[in-house]
Amino acid sequence: MSKKDLEHIISKINEAELVLVGLGEELDLTRQIREDACALSDADRSLAPFFKKNMLDKIQHQNGEVYDNLAKCLKDKNYFIVSVCMDGTIQNSSLNKERIVEPCGNYERMQCSEKCTSDLYELPQEFLDRLKDKVQEEDKNNTLPICPHCKKPLVFNNVEAENYVEEGYMAQWMLYKKWLQGTVNKNVCILELGVGMKYPTVIRWPFEKIAFFNQKSEMFRVHSRLYQMAEEIRDRGYGICQSPEDFLKELSNGF
Repeated sequence: MSKKDLEHIISKINEAELVLVGLGEELDLTRQIREDACALSDADRSLAPFFKKNMLDKIQHQNGEVYDNLAKCLKDKNYFIVSVCMDGTIQNSSLNKERIVEPCGNYERMQCSEKCTSDLYELPQEFLDRLKDKVQEEDKNNTLPICPHCKKPLVFNNVEAENYVEEGYMAQWMLYKKWLQGTVNKNVCILELGVGMKYPTVIRWPFEKIAFFNQKSEMFRVHSRLYQMAEEIRDRGYGICQSPEDFLKELSNGF
């Protein structure tokens, strides 16, 4: 990214009345451990998500700087963040949790696998502690966390659940939709960071639509490969071929 481009983006963030941020798959730490977490030939396959959770806890610090840099760029701004990342790292950042929605869920809370209720639960830490290294053969009689209502196993509240309890994010989604109503005819800076085509109806296409209809907006799409802009918004849309981590590091140095 050239110095001129960087200065332009910084000026647009500073001038914006509102800043809309989308965080995509390139920032999701779950991508790094998916194969490892699923390669459990010597253990119950149902334990794979819990191994993934343990591994996430160990590597979450890798994205700490990413969210610190983002928070620095958004300081004192009226912003909202839509994230499809499921690693939960953003929940441990300094960003305002009331201005974040995670429609794909994460590995923080649990739900009934049969969706007998929309209740969500905390993961019992004592159960997770037993999986710190690996499950021993003699430890297989340890039962999975179960739903207090129907006694079926609990699973993590994210899109990988067969019966995803979407109520887990709906309250924040309603806040997001209300916030969006306030962007009409306002100077809006749209930052789309690392968003691919896995869930295009959540961020990519809606953000393009917002940029198209709001003539006072400018959109910056950052991705290592899928940075191209839709033809309809090229006059106010900028595609940047760069990893979102490097982009935020450069950007934050200007604030």
